[in-house]
Amino acid sequence: MTIIDTHMHLGMSKFSGHRTTVETLNQYMERYGITHGMVMPQPTLDNIALIHDEIYQLTQHHSGRFYGMASIDPWLSEQEYEQEFRRCIETYQFVAVKLHPHGHNISPLASQCHKVYELADQFHVPVIIHTGLGSLNALPSLVIEPARTFPNVTFVLGHAGFAVFTSEAIVAAKTCENIVLEPSWCPTFSVQSMVNEVGIDRIIYGSDHVENIPVELAKYHSVLTDKQLEAVFSANPQRIFHLDLR
Repeated sequence: MTIIDTHMHLGMSKFSGHRTTVETLNQYMERYGITHGMVMPQPTLDNIALIHDEIYQLTQHHSGRFYGMASIDPWLSEQEYEQEFRRCIETYQFVAVKLHPHGHNISPLASQCHKVYELADQFHVPVIIHTGLGSLNALPSLVIEPARTFPNVTFVLGHAGFAVFTSEAIVAAKTCENIVLEPSWCPTFSVQSMVNEVGIDRIIYGSDHVENIPVELAKYHSVLTDKQLEAVFSANPQRIFHLDLR
């Protein structure tokens, strides 16, 4: 079975001290049958551009196995932000951009975030937004207004509220059809609720930390049919992120 992990990191988080290396990514993917990984920097690294370079090298050395995602500080000037965005999306062919309200210390409603959505709209890439754990800036409901303002952009709620605000994430997704849920760290019964209320076509699998992979896989296997598993693990990510697995 093709399994695409849509939420992986490279580097060390200053929040938790947790570090993920290329070796660790490959080790866990092999062990648990993850066929493709979508990788982004941690939001608190000193030199994000350097990690973007490392992720690009990862995609080149393991062609077709890894896809890069950008995580750029929205507090940068418009020129600086766009320069790094274009480098990642145009030159490196990354497939998404991340906004981390807690890590970047900003609300998704802040004017500084408009350039994130505008560039995502222009280049037809999804915006992944961390939700749930951290701060009030990470409330899922704060993504509703950007999703309404940019209806052609797909907004992925990373962690889908992180268990604490999962019900709110479901409401946001029911309000805006361009909101997708990635329920890492959410309870199994919440995953079932997302499928029932939002629909299987807007749920994708992600692990966040590689050590979570076996637990996250078990959640889906315990509540979904084989057809639903294929959608969450493979068909949905391919469609949402425009992946060509050939």
